[in-house]
Amino acid sequence: MALREINLVPADILHKKYMTRHILLWAFCLTLCLCLIVGYYQYQTRVVLPQKRPVTTLEDMHIQLGATVEEIKATQQEIQRLNLQESFLKKLSKVPPFSGMLLGLSKIMNAQTWLTKLSINAGTEEKTAVPGIEMHGYSLSNEDLGNFLTQLSLASLFQNVELKYANETLIASSSQDRKAQTKVIQFQIDCKIPGSVPESASQQGDGRLR
Repeated sequence: MALREINLVPADILHKKYMTRHILLWAFCLTLCLCLIVGYYQYQTRVVLPQKRPVTTLEDMHIQLGATVEEIKATQQEIQRLNLQESFLKKLSKVPPFSGMLLGLSKIMNAQTWLTKLSINAGTEEKTAVPGIEMHGYSLSNEDLGNFLTQLSLASLFQNVELKYANETLIASSSQDRKAQTKVIQFQIDCKIPGSVPESASQQGDGRLR
């Protein structure tokens, strides 16, 4: 004779307990997953992101904007300076070399005429747009000065030769005997150099050319 176990608990009560256990288990698993997700989200928003994205205030933005504006102004000024230099070099290259002018001037001058001051002006916007030369010096006679003026007018290196003034004066005949004086013609001659340079560049030289 076999013995058989008989469960006297109703089946619906057993099924209810079984379902309750499974529901609690799955609820615990879901709650654990939600806690992990929320914890990870809080960690990212409160720890990781603030380190990667620094907090910027309105004052900091104004400071950064001011620094950026200053950099832009400095860059614009540097660009303008470079443009002026480039324009100056391009236009200055159109003027004949000053060394060639001095060589031509030395060939034109006669032995009775010499210069004490020579100013070469490449032209400025404030004064004149045409480069020119100012010559100050002496000549032993009006004839010698007239010959020098004629040679300047005929030379292709100079244009618009103009005698500003010519006055008689006395100068020492030699450095050793300062009492001995010679009558000479003191003059100033202005002339233009072929070409046009709107930028400024001047060279001045003092001396005597014979």
